[in-house]
Amino acid sequence: MQHHNIRPVVAEQDSVGLLDVLGPKIRHLTDVSDDGAGYCLMMGEIAPGVIVPLHSHADRETFYVLSGTLDVFVENGWIPVAAGKSLDLSGGQRHAWRNVSAAPAMILIATTPRMGRFLREVGRPVSEVEPGKPAPADVQRFLERAAAYGYWVGSPADNAIAGLRLG
Repeated sequence: MQHHNIRPVVAEQDSVGLLDVLGPKIRHLTDVSDDGAGYCLMMGEIAPGVIVPLHSHADRETFYVLSGTLDVFVENGWIPVAAGKSLDLSGGQRHAWRNVSAAPAMILIATTPRMGRFLREVGRPVSEVEPGKPAPADVQRFLERAAAYGYWVGSPADNAIAGLRLG
């Protein structure tokens, strides 16, 4: 049996706090600076009516719904994912999220530290974001950073195939 030098760390409240990522909100629960850590854990909140447009990336993601219900688009259709259920998405799989319910959905997200860093870079502290539609500058920054990371973001036509209207 091989032993690794793993130091237990009790995480304090994330100094960055709650981030708005063009609508969905996330809070990092683990450090994202160390790729050797193996994973990044985040808490997410998707309010009623909020969507995450069609996208893909090489990073594996596992989502566990703590409360509420979300719909996820994978392959060619929408799948409901209710509280107590999980969804594991392999890297490269195109997917989208939406909350069509009347209540916020709370999720745990396990992914790579790289994805965690991306979300930290594109997110803004909730206290700095005006309610409503994302600002064009925030959308542009998101698209530029996604391209820099090699992530694919669906066009309005791609999203229309999934029944999502952007803008």
